[in-house]
This record gives sequence, C-alpha cells and structure tokens, in this order.
Amino acid sequence: MKHAPEPSERSAIQSEGGAMIRRPALVAAVMIWDTVALLALLGYAVFLGTGYEYRSLRPADATELAEPFPEGADAAVLAKIKRDSDKVFKKLTPRGSHVVIDRVHNRLYLWRADTMLLEAAISCGADAKTGREWTFDTPVGRFRVVNRREFPIWVAPDWEFIEANEPIPRSRSARVQEGMLGEYALDLNIPGYMIHGTLYSRLLGRSVSHGCIRVGRDDLRVLWRKVPTGSTVFIF
Repeated sequence: MKHAPEPSERSAIQSEGGAMIRRPALVAAVMIWDTVALLALLGYAVFLGTGYEYRSLRPADATELAEPFPEGADAAVLAKIKRDSDKVFKKLTPRGSHVVIDRVHNRLYLWRADTMLLEAAISCGADAKTGREWTFDTPVGRFRVVNRREFPIWVAPDWEFIEANEPIPRSRSARVQEGMLGEYALDLNIPGYMIHGTLYSRLLGRSVSHGCIRVGRDDLRVLWRKVPTGSTVFIF
C-alpha cells in the first residue's frame, strides 16, 4: 500500500546515479548560472559599444588595411603606392578648423589638425516622421559651412504649426520667430540644415531637433569664433 511521501522526499530528486539533489539547491544553481550569463552578455555589449571610433587619418592606414602583397613584391611599386596614399590622405585632411558631429551620442567635436579645441553636448534630429512628408533626421556625410549669420531669424515652416495643432498662416510675418535659433547660425551646404543655438538647453544630449544641430550658448560662441565659412563638417 502506497503512502504519501514525507516532506523530505517531496523536496528531493533522485538522480540516475543514486545521488539526491534537492530542488531548492537546483533552482538556485540555475538562477546563478542565468545571472552569470546575463552579466557576461551585458559586459560584451558594453565592450562592443556602438562600433564608432573617431581618430585622425594616418597614411599608414592605407597599407595596414590593404590586402597583403605577395612575397617578393617590387620595392619600387611599394614605394609608389605609399607616395600615392600620402597624397590622397593629405588631400582628405581638412585644412584649419573642422567639426565632427556624432549623432549617436549627440556630441560635437571641434578640431584643428590633431588638437581638439571643444567637446560639446548637442541635440541632433529625432529621426521621426510627421503624418505628411517630413522626416526629422540629421543627414550623414561630409559637408561644409557656406554661411554665417548673427542673430538669425527663424521662419517657421508648415510642420511647426501642424505639430502645435495650429492653423498654417498665410503671411510670412506670422511665421517669423526671433530668438529661436540663438545668437548665431552656421549654415551647411544642405538646404535648411544648420548649426545653431537653442532655447531648450536642458534637452542637449538628446535627439530632439528637427534635423539641425542645436548647441548651447557658450559652446556656440566658441564655434562662432573658431569656425569660418568654408570649414568642413563631418556628421556620422
């Protein structure tokens, strides 16, 4: 006649080899293993980061990253390749000050040759779409400053009023908003995109703009002094 198992029997599992493994101990072991695996995964993700790295170009990059030459390659050929790569990198290196914009981390870097003059928190595009045809992202590529404006005036486009659920004005004067762009604006060679100031400095470091690059007042003043018309702007 079978009888109900004792509490000690209910809390144990009989293994094939005859050893008794208690359920609480087994559950704890599984939880510890899951925790270790999760920590390892998080550590791996932190180690990988976003995959972006910024540093100055080096002529050696052309040969270090190129396919290896077969043994016995002619020394004159290698020397010519090095000379040609030096010319290419010299041509690619910006002259004077240049700006590097990291959209992922919302950071701006001002460089002169290999010296970093400024690192600033910024706001790039929110990468969002309205119900019509506007996409609010910051473009990627190599651009240049084509114009500099002091005390720029913001002429609000249609989407400004659509977002606010307001009627779209017919006159230009009803669209003009002073002070929205801060003290200065650096126009890029992409119509409608610029580096400018902001009234919402508390949001710097977040992707909340409509595509332009918003900069705080003090950092914008540095850019105004150091970035002339024609300067290169890299956005990635």
